[in-house]
Amino acid sequence: EATAHLVASDAEKGEIILTSGAIGSPQILQLSGIGDQAHLKKLGIDIVADRPGVGQNLQDHPACLVSRYSLPGAPKSHSTALRIPGTTTTNPVALTKWLLKGSGPLTSPGCDHGGFIHLSEINSDNTTHADKEPNIQFRFLATKTITPDGMSTISDSYKSQRNHPNGFTIQTICARPKSKQGTVYINSIDPLAKPKVYTPFFTDNQDLDLMVQALKHARYIMDQPSLKKFSGQEEYPGPHIQSDQDLREYAIRTVHTANALVGTCRLGASNDPNAVVDNQLKVIGVNGLRVCDSSIMPTLPGGQTASSTLAIAEKAADILLQSVHS
Repeated sequence: EATAHLVASDAEKGEIILTSGAIGSPQILQLSGIGDQAHLKKLGIDIVADRPGVGQNLQDHPACLVSRYSLPGAPKSHSTALRIPGTTTTNPVALTKWLLKGSGPLTSPGCDHGGFIHLSEINSDNTTHADKEPNIQFRFLATKTITPDGMSTISDSYKSQRNHPNGFTIQTICARPKSKQGTVYINSIDPLAKPKVYTPFFTDNQDLDLMVQALKHARYIMDQPSLKKFSGQEEYPGPHIQSDQDLREYAIRTVHTANALVGTCRLGASNDPNAVVDNQLKVIGVNGLRVCDSSIMPTLPGGQTASSTLAIAEKAADILLQSVHS
């Protein structure tokens, strides 16, 4: 088996811009000798810069979901329409609609509908207070999840599923979690080995209590006439899960990432021992290296991180242009 070896180097007076995200960026820094000195020495890695904040401060939105089958005769789910029944092959009808008309299920990213609400106080008619900061995000998917873990449904289970069930899902997300931060640490000097990721969801009971309320409200939304006419049997959490305690246990058992990880190369003052990059996105204590991705965010936004990450990239471009012209 042939093995390709690629060696890259920066140009004269050039820089390296690291953009591998809140998992990949701290992993690469640690493999390169930039991180917590004690941890790296245990792995036999030569120390380039002792930055104990590398891999610390991991933050993410905890997510759970409510998912139901569609009633017979209901329109096909996106995921159902994408496949030839009984196969894992993309349906040519969906491909044709996308290629020729720019329409059909392939025009959807999957969770392109949703909303934000504040759920700590719910009136008797289930209306919420719009004047308070949202703490829950709902994401609607015109897709029946295969497992109660929404991310594994997308990344693993769907690839091998030959007969995807027809249905729909509401993912419930704690937008401003209070639980403590997690960590990302390498366990090996092998760059292909996955790092150890610790996400301490629900270490603060306020997050768990809020998730229970969110799951109940997602059911309320599904029971409204516009969705009720399509709504069949609930698979997750399931009709047997009704009490608050049952919902708490379901949430603990099935909590998963909302795919908004930040914080592991935190931006801060140069004299902050736990900061990784300064206000020019330069890795503190290392020349010619910057980080430009969601890992530099000190705190987790109250929603998805795509727009925030784009703003970081735009600012980084300005910084780089200024450094070239100065």
